Amino acid sequence: MKMTRVPLGFFKIVSVLIFGALIGCRSTPDTPATEKETYNKNPNGRNDAWGFTGYGGGGAMFFPAVSPFNTNHALVACDMTGSFITENGGVSWRMFNLRGPVHYFVYDPLDSNVMYANSIGLFKSMDKGKTWSLWYPAPSEVDGVVSKGDHASEVLVTKDSTRRNVLALAIDPEDSKKLYAAISIDKQTGFYTSVDGGLQWKKEKDIDDHVKNVFVVPKSSPDSRTIYIAGAQGVTVRENGTWKTNPAPKGVTQLTTFTGGYDEAKNVFVLYAMAGKSYFDPEGKASGIFYSPDGGATWTNREAGILSYRMKGAALPEYRTLATSALHPEVVYVSYRDLEVHADTTCLGVARSTDFGVTWTLAWKDKLTKEHNYPSTNFSEEWINERFGPTWGENPFSIGVSPTHPEVCYGTDFGRTVRTTDGGKTWEQVYTNKKDGGWTSRGLEVTTGYGIMFDPSDLNHAFIANTDVGLMESHNGGASWQSATRNNGVPRAWQNSVYWLTFDPEVKGRAWSVMSGTHDLPRPKMWRRTGVKNYQGGVLMTEDAGKTWQIISNDIGEGAMTHILFDPTSPKEKRTLYACAFGKGVYKSTDGGKTWQQKNKGIEGAEPFAWRITRRDSDGVLFLVVCRRGEDESIGTPLDGALYRSDNGAETWTKVSLPPTTNGPMCLMTTAKSNRLLLAAWGRNRKAAFASDIGGGIFASGDDGKTWQAVLPGDQHMHDITYDKRTDTYYACGFNGSAYRSEDEGSTWTRIKGYNFKWGKRVDIDPVDSTQVYIITFGGGVWHGPAKGDERAVEDIVPGLVRK
Repeated sequence: MKMTRVPLGFFKIVSVLIFGALIGCRSTPDTPATEKETYNKNPNGRNDAWGFTGYGGGGAMFFPAVSPFNTNHALVACDMTGSFITENGGVSWRMFNLRGPVHYFVYDPLDSNVMYANSIGLFKSMDKGKTWSLWYPAPSEVDGVVSKGDHASEVLVTKDSTRRNVLALAIDPEDSKKLYAAISIDKQTGFYTSVDGGLQWKKEKDIDDHVKNVFVVPKSSPDSRTIYIAGAQGVTVRENGTWKTNPAPKGVTQLTTFTGGYDEAKNVFVLYAMAGKSYFDPEGKASGIFYSPDGGATWTNREAGILSYRMKGAALPEYRTLATSALHPEVVYVSYRDLEVHADTTCLGVARSTDFGVTWTLAWKDKLTKEHNYPSTNFSEEWINERFGPTWGENPFSIGVSPTHPEVCYGTDFGRTVRTTDGGKTWEQVYTNKKDGGWTSRGLEVTTGYGIMFDPSDLNHAFIANTDVGLMESHNGGASWQSATRNNGVPRAWQNSVYWLTFDPEVKGRAWSVMSGTHDLPRPKMWRRTGVKNYQGGVLMTEDAGKTWQIISNDIGEGAMTHILFDPTSPKEKRTLYACAFGKGVYKSTDGGKTWQQKNKGIEGAEPFAWRITRRDSDGVLFLVVCRRGEDESIGTPLDGALYRSDNGAETWTKVSLPPTTNGPMCLMTTAKSNRLLLAAWGRNRKAAFASDIGGGIFASGDDGKTWQAVLPGDQHMHDITYDKRTDTYYACGFNGSAYRSEDEGSTWTRIKGYNFKWGKRVDIDPVDSTQVYIITFGGGVWHGPAKGDERAVEDIVPGLVRK
């Protein structure tokens, strides 16, 4: 079961198309990409020594953009902070990170090396996306960045203490130094121009802050371009130096998406707009796909061709997004769903028109019936449809059409990036490859995991514990993957998220796992509104290495189980187990999971957010991490997180003091040699706009938590600490774009160079090669690379941004 995920930071969808100089880009059609094409030195798709393991996709992707010079060059964003680039039509992708989700991409229409991306600021690349530089605000106006809140959201600290955002950007058709943008500075939004490539900006007019696009009309005067500023309520037009506003179509209260292109033959710039109830406007009323040849002065609703497929009397379908070709606006694509074509059948997918929306074909048509769901017959094979069917990925959130070749179109949805090169006659997924009976990623890594676990009796047999896509399994050392929760005893309601899995090293094939229908714990978005009482999930056991699973948590009842630990000193025939239930507390079994008892004595609060439990090998002492409930900067309240210890096998718990400013513990590790404690903690979000969080990082204690020393205070959002006893090395990872290693029991930490995904969770060791590690991420898949980092790695952002 997929959990519907509200995209972080994407409540206001911004898509930007570029026009004008594209008229001169009459390039010949590209030769088809082949498996032999490559553009990087790493066969895994990176420009450094890092690679990945996984199956690709599995998370929402947005804003595909296609180069006007080469249809095989494309960009895609993810709401989980990663962005991706391909130069071979999706045969492979390289991830890059701009410190936050990217809201749009813009290609320079005159220089194939130049492109822009808007994240925490406006970034520019002058080497085809290999490296990026902050462009606005200008680096000279920025003191650094701070990370704030539950998702460590990064904020540029400007010298004048203003918050700035380029809401939409367009480039002049004949001069790339001329830029047009809607820019918000604090709560003021204006239309700005630049004549020096964005080094300096001049404000021309105050405008509404609900801007979605800026369009440039190509054949207008180069000295006074006609500009269309598209917003939720209509289109603001600058023509011959005069401003006017054309309202939205009659009866429409909000336009959700715009697209547009220039019809050279008619010398007309065509605008399309979309309205109605949809994913991005749940309260939308008036529905339509609107066409305007005059900057929004008049509108024509052109949804009739799509509605002609609708069964008489059926409800209106949802239109999720639309896109056209910048130089061929007669071709337009619309993402649709809930199109009822029969009493037993609704359809979703993409509709295409080649006559400005007058008539439509259902180019991509998944069919949903009462008995079964059928992927579109012209859609290529991929693992999400294979495992979950078409209702998982759904229809595209975003569509990007080639400006020069309208038959080339990319679409992104809840879990996939797909493309057509023949105008929708066929659709090819471009995120995964079939291999050895499973699937292997092309580099579009967008899943969230909790760990990678290897079967101690067969190191080629591995599992990745994921959110949303459940447990995935490999039988060839990670070369390919397949679902491990299908028709094998795992309840459907629990398949969404696997928080932990552990093998019994002394009993071949035996393992325990905790699964839940609730994803992304312990992030507060999962419990801040509805609480934890209705969580589903439990503990399962396998005796055949995951071929089949049995529920063993009936005594506990339903709950979001987040951790399972076994006592290696207990008898093999009846292992002692400990399980954490988020919102219920700790449970213990002394008979291998046949029966369980709640063990909360000494734990404060009615619904303890039990998260992780650790056992110290030297004396058997247990340590329990309870996550906090509070989200503000307060401390010393019942909403604080807590750390507990038990000296009697969880029969009773005693509170362990946290560092003075800390109330967000995440992980507790005991060191192998001196029994020091290492604590990973999440910072407290201070209200001041440019104040960094406090109380987070890594702390060490040599006296069982009586006192603590901050050993990594610069990174305020640490998730997990792990240990490789082969090399006596400790690892740590968090949400600030870095992973670390320590060779002195956590006294000092060194950044692992080359890894830079914003939201990291955990470093897991490679059991086969101690010089390699896996890094588990929150939305960036599983990285694999050098344990000591790649000293020659080039950072995504050059020069780097300084953390304050």
